[in-house]
Amino acid sequence: MVVGELVRAELRRVDWASLKCGCGDSAEHVPLLFEAIITAETPRDMIGYTLDDHVEGDTVIFECTPPAVGVIMAALAGDLSTLARDVLLQTLLFVAGFRRL
Repeated sequence: MVVGELVRAELRRVDWASLKCGCGDSAEHVPLLFEAIITAETPRDMIGYTLDDHVEGDTVIFECTPPAVGVIMAALAGDLSTLARDVLLQTLLFVAGFRRL
């Protein structure tokens, strides 16, 4: 799969480096995580690339979560593998049940 233009537009409109990530660093690396998940063809392709503890963690959301939801929605509007769709939908499910840190 390829990263669609709608997803790229959502990724570009955010200053990820200025946002706090769940891992404790800036969210500058979050676009790379999205690209790896969206382009993965097998679970093996996703090894080391997860949104867990970056965009959400144990139903806790972080500063980078709201713009990440926009990226997820843009991705879901496009052509995704079942694997990528499942990962993104699961992330939305966890975000929907959040509690703020």
